[in-house]
Amino acid sequence: MKLLNLNIGIKLDNTGEVIELLEKENADICTLQEVMNGVDESCFEMYKSRNKLIKIKNYKFNEFTPLFIAKGVSKNGIITRDFGGNAEQGSLILSKYNIKYHANQFYYNEYRYEYDATEFREKDWCRSIQNAILDINGKELQIINVHGIWNKDKVGDERTIAQSEFILSKIRYDIPCIVLGDFNLLPNTKSIKLINDKMNNLIDEYNVKTTRPTFDDGLDKGDLVCDYIFVNDKVKVNDFKVLGNNSSDHLPLLLDFEV
Repeated sequence: MKLLNLNIGIKLDNTGEVIELLEKENADICTLQEVMNGVDESCFEMYKSRNKLIKIKNYKFNEFTPLFIAKGVSKNGIITRDFGGNAEQGSLILSKYNIKYHANQFYYNEYRYEYDATEFREKDWCRSIQNAILDINGKELQIINVHGIWNKDKVGDERTIAQSEFILSKIRYDIPCIVLGDFNLLPNTKSIKLINDKMNNLIDEYNVKTTRPTFDDGLDKGDLVCDYIFVNDKVKVNDFKVLGNNSSDHLPLLLDFEV
């Protein structure tokens, strides 16, 4: 079976391209970050990605975990991004298999209404993991979908160390487990090495050099590794690769595996 992971990018009006990618690859499970759930009908179309993604006909099951809800992004009291109405940002699982358990587990701040980005570079916002158990033909599979704390130069700090410790505390080692997503961390950071000690890091094992296309938007730079898939010893990996698809400011990760 196959799993596809992608941060679809809140700054991009790309839902059509992402849907085209997911339909083409037809993975059994898709894990996505920076998905926008347009709560109000007045929201601009680019902020209704969840509403459209869950309509992909191949996926009978889905779960969404929101981080925040707002009408836009503000900085120093000025709206820098207008959503057109109330919208949530979060992570999404699309699955051909039943999602028998699902939780939105916060470890850095809590779900909140306003999103003030004035001190984003110093403090970030809210973070949680999407923790799910899927029923794969009678076998349980744990999926932990991560969109990690943003930190300057992606070198990590005490917050990202606590993040890794939290993730490790939620991993099931008695069943197959896949931990994946946009960690906002470089491979040689202490925070990633903590997870390496307990899980198999496919980015390392397959010698991946980048999970992002080349860009510089003033906040982030591309052409580096910050997206990961980790598996425990109960997951049999058949193949793993990074797809050369530029539908987002991250590249899709595609895992072929068995449980």
